Amino acid sequence: MIKGWTGKRLQIDLRRQKAWSEDIPISDLQQWIGGRGLNAIYFTQHFTTPVSPSSPENPVAFAVGPVSGTLAPCSGWTSIASFSPLSKPTSYGFTRMPGYFGASLKGSGYDQMILHGKADRPVYLWIDDGRVRFEDADHLWGKETTETTVAIQEEKEDRGIEVLCIGPAGEKQIPLANVIHRLSWTGDYLGLGYLLGVKNVKAIAIRGKKEISLHDPKQFLNLCLTLKDHILRDRKMQKMKEGGRFSFLSREGERMLREGEGWLLPGAARQWSNNLRSYLSSKEGCFSCPVHCGRNLQHQESHIGGIHLEKAWYFGPQMGIYHGEWTLRLHRLCQSQGLDPYLTSSLLVRIMDGMELDYLSKEDQRQIEGIEDRGEKAFSILQRMIEGWKGAYLPSPPPAENQELDVLADIISFCLIVVKHLNLKTLSNMIDLIHASTGFSLSQEELKDRVNRILRLESHLINLLFPKENPETYLRRKEDHLHEPIAQWTAA
Repeated sequence: MIKGWTGKRLQIDLRRQKAWSEDIPISDLQQWIGGRGLNAIYFTQHFTTPVSPSSPENPVAFAVGPVSGTLAPCSGWTSIASFSPLSKPTSYGFTRMPGYFGASLKGSGYDQMILHGKADRPVYLWIDDGRVRFEDADHLWGKETTETTVAIQEEKEDRGIEVLCIGPAGEKQIPLANVIHRLSWTGDYLGLGYLLGVKNVKAIAIRGKKEISLHDPKQFLNLCLTLKDHILRDRKMQKMKEGGRFSFLSREGERMLREGEGWLLPGAARQWSNNLRSYLSSKEGCFSCPVHCGRNLQHQESHIGGIHLEKAWYFGPQMGIYHGEWTLRLHRLCQSQGLDPYLTSSLLVRIMDGMELDYLSKEDQRQIEGIEDRGEKAFSILQRMIEGWKGAYLPSPPPAENQELDVLADIISFCLIVVKHLNLKTLSNMIDLIHASTGFSLSQEELKDRVNRILRLESHLINLLFPKENPETYLRRKEDHLHEPIAQWTAA
């Protein structure tokens, strides 16, 4: 019997409204571990050429790791992959999403879920303890993300079920459309809202409560407690626990707030930050997270869930907006419509700076010319963009700071913020967690090798270099080593 992993993949055919379970070979689980690795090998085994993101043949894959859905701290993330509408020409793309969705997928009995085809009419998927139903979603089409989430939970008479949904932006197939989970968590940089909109999928609701079998439950619990203690003792993690990611900008962002840079006025930026903090109401965290880095806000008699300063920053000083009210209104509009906050803010800046005016009609351009307040102007442009999307410019996702650590987080599946602060002891803890969960033993060098192989798979998927042969044969045949050993893993 497989431990830790479920060894199962859920296949969902939207056109035929059929769902079935299939085994994932134990060799694939041991070789690719989970999450991003399982998604990469699935696409490698099934595609030799790219598929248009608008085609029903383009699958969307969700996968989790060997400790997902357990007590392992900070293990609530989900890896997602597809052929993305954000790349020209079309190529393979992937992202990660925080929250509780992955834990429920694992609790439903699956390590991976693949969506195929296109529904004839709007539907939402209801996955209850592993069983799939295709529910009519005509009454949900056009609703904002919060309305959709609450409506589905009330229909199922369970406010505890996990709902991942798209908003009107996804229904209109705007490439920058995103998904929203738990009213705030998003899967960025993939165009995931667009991909589900193309498939006529309004939402995926999931309730999974199956027990996860562990190889060594006692040792696993001890390791979880040790890792939790290590996380909470870390100075940066303590800062996050006290102030959340709301006080945890990148090093560059902290410096810009403190010192200012060119157009960025340090006094105004600090005032903007303090203004947002005044709306803080409560904490929010991912599944099995001891840190709770999310912060809920109460603004204009409504609650905004899980806002992070990084996302708010893009609708604030990064755009030359120092009025906290406009930042919150822009963020809330993106959240309710289901738009990627990072990519949307990037496009808004280009429009306001005159580089992408073709997104607006001549009449819209005349309407915004007289608006002097930059926050008001951005909000007006965003409303017009949502009402009548057009244009071809798609902002590029930012490059990964450390590809190897990204993969490590995504295959286990762990919070990248925690993994970024790994040292040798923490890495050993993760290897021990995999063994206590699954019974599969790995050395550090073997884990590094798997990470590098996943990066090579993804590189060839993105660049469409795979020939029509077994990917294992191809990787063995290739002599080039695209990535050096990961020295950063052993750094304090």
